[in-house]
Amino acid sequence: MKNSIVVLLMLFSQLSLAGKVTVSGISSGAYMAQQFHTAFSSQVSGVGIVAGGPYYCSRGLALNAINLCMDTYWGIPSAKWSVDVANELARINRIDSVANIAKAKVYVLSGTEDETVRQSVSGVLVETYRKFGVPAKNIIFDNKMRVGHAFPTENYGNSCATPSKSPYIANCGRDTAGDILNHLIGKLKPKVRALDERIFSFNQLAHFDGLSVSRLSMQKTGFVYIPKACGKGATCKVHVAFHGCKQTLDDIQTTFVKEAGYNGWAEANKLIILYPQAKTSYLLSNPNGCWDWWGYTSVDFHTRDGYQMRLVARLIEALKNNNLELTKFRP
Repeated sequence: MKNSIVVLLMLFSQLSLAGKVTVSGISSGAYMAQQFHTAFSSQVSGVGIVAGGPYYCSRGLALNAINLCMDTYWGIPSAKWSVDVANELARINRIDSVANIAKAKVYVLSGTEDETVRQSVSGVLVETYRKFGVPAKNIIFDNKMRVGHAFPTENYGNSCATPSKSPYIANCGRDTAGDILNHLIGKLKPKVRALDERIFSFNQLAHFDGLSVSRLSMQKTGFVYIPKACGKGATCKVHVAFHGCKQTLDDIQTTFVKEAGYNGWAEANKLIILYPQAKTSYLLSNPNGCWDWWGYTSVDFHTRDGYQMRLVARLIEALKNNNLELTKFRP
């Protein structure tokens, strides 16, 4: 990582957090956001999904992930199947009650130039949320934007129509982070300039007490953006932003953290942005640093017992309880 760390441990004892969290992500991060929402629906009030598909789409198999949930060589996934699986998992208390999902706000973006996750797959995702009972007024589905497999921003990244290229962020003249946050949280104050000094790192793995961390495929370091007002005792909300495959620290350093577009909105609206970090693991057949949405960590990956799911939930709880030791760094 190119950022030089300032040796300054900070513990914000005055942090005051309120309300349910919201989540979003792109690509594998979109699948992670969707399954986190489904599994922890009592704690999550809204989800933003860029280039993603329905719950448990892979059915625990990498080949399904590739041929059913990204491309559609084997057909398109089934919304009914996803809902039926979620209902059964809720019945046996592996995920929260699916009744919570009907109250959610949902934002889905699928680009017309995306050759990695097909638009028909994202269409099934929208259908799945409708079957969960989410009213039409709570769902935004944008499938008209001429963007490839990338997170669209107002002024950073590759040309918008690039099909797929690192850092998988596209300069589209479109503030997708703002669109997501305004829909999920409500009309926000206009964004302001983000402050790099309000980005802090922390040890993600300090909050994991399950199997060996070699089974986790997550970096030691995670990040969080804490606006000035939140550090001075203002009551703030939390949004979790999941990066996609090949957007890890090893691939693009902190580019997603700094350039996806969330932080300016956070600074203006007393909103803390948590950026969990996955990593490459050849041992687990995860060479692209994706979040686990096909079962490379365990068969429970899509439930509250999934290793990554459980750790992210604990990071949110640690943030709420002021138990994250934060290190300020100079970008």
